[in-house]
Amino acid sequence: MAKSASWPNIVTVTRIGLLFALVMLAYGDSIWARLLAAALAVIVIVGDWLDGHLARKLNQATALGSVLDIVADRIIESVLWIILADLDLIPIWIPVVFVSRGILTDSIRNYSLRFGYSGFGEKSMMSSRIGKFITGSPFMRTPFAVLKAFSFSWLLTLAVMDEILLRWPLFPAEWIDVGLKIGYWSAILAAVMSIVRGIPVVIEGIALIRREEPHVG
Repeated sequence: MAKSASWPNIVTVTRIGLLFALVMLAYGDSIWARLLAAALAVIVIVGDWLDGHLARKLNQATALGSVLDIVADRIIESVLWIILADLDLIPIWIPVVFVSRGILTDSIRNYSLRFGYSGFGEKSMMSSRIGKFITGSPFMRTPFAVLKAFSFSWLLTLAVMDEILLRWPLFPAEWIDVGLKIGYWSAILAAVMSIVRGIPVVIEGIALIRREEPHVG
């Protein structure tokens, strides 16, 4: 199989395709369509772990795959946060934080490539142990991914619960308000983690550029 068509890259591209399906379903008239959108939100987020796992397991990690993965992550996260804000499930500042943070950190990482450094891996631009821990350790990445997956799927599910309860009164309607608050604070915590994980990239990236810039060309 050609490197550009490796299994990790196929998973990454599939995630983007599922995202477009999710958008259409989230704004559909059918309750079941919107519930399916919530399920797809989990799949596209879990897919971020799957493509990385396959790249390591099959020894198919490539520069193209790394770029595709970052592009897919930014597109998926930005669109999902914007959808939640558009549905009035979270405040607008949360997608603003994620989009701004993504543009800033990706720009720094891309600029660092000219010096031979990548965002992750053996030639990582992160030089400090604390920086590598915050940005790349499973201890930080896993809870962050779980928070995002939970926020997306939980809030998209609750967005249709009012209609479901009209047909099938399975539990008190007041529970929905409690659930929305849980999702709201989950999204806020994810935004805070996003900022925390972006700070080392900005600090160490700027230091790297200042150190290496005089030696370029």
